[in-house]
Amino acid sequence: MNIQTIAKSFYGLFGTLLLLAGGSVLLLRTGLLPDGIKNIILNVGHGDLNAVHILQEFSALLVFAGLMTFWAIRHYEQSRPFHWAMTTFWGLLALIHWVDARGPFQSVAGPLITER
Repeated sequence: MNIQTIAKSFYGLFGTLLLLAGGSVLLLRTGLLPDGIKNIILNVGHGDLNAVHILQEFSALLVFAGLMTFWAIRHYEQSRPFHWAMTTFWGLLALIHWVDARGPFQSVAGPLITER
């Protein structure tokens, strides 16, 4: 098995996970989700519909990342720009944990070790 096959398999796995996670939150008020999944999403948002709305906006980004991952399977020869784009995307999301709106900057090690 060569590296291209392994990479494409991982792209497919993560693309599927991103689409499932993002898509399930986007389907929240459609009546298509089972009650168990709906309750999990509402619990993550602590019942605050504004927080759930932000989760839905984040889920749109997850769907986009999942679609881009499937695009990368078909255009493997362009994997370098894809990797830089995804590294930038996930890096910006990681930056949120260092520059958190909930409070002052604590330490560099804190976000590396644990989530608040």
